[in-house]
Amino acid sequence: MNPSGNGKSEYETPDINLTSFLRCRKFSIVRFERVGEARVFFIFHDSPELRTAIVDYANDGEVPARSFSNTLRDLKGLLR
Repeated sequence: MNPSGNGKSEYETPDINLTSFLRCRKFSIVRFERVGEARVFFIFHDSPELRTAIVDYANDGEVPARSFSNTLRDLKGLLR
């Protein structure tokens, strides 16, 4: 979690699978940041709901398989 300049807390993750899961749960990506050539961090607005979804992901929470797969493909395409 990093505070942003606008007073809102942010959550960042390099995990593209978690990012796909969160997108399927309707959380919006604020931005993404490249760190070096191979590493990318996805940044979300932090909230209790986001933290709950992250715990759901860690505990094998469910999202529609096709939606997860399509979102993952779209994220990979965004990073090219």
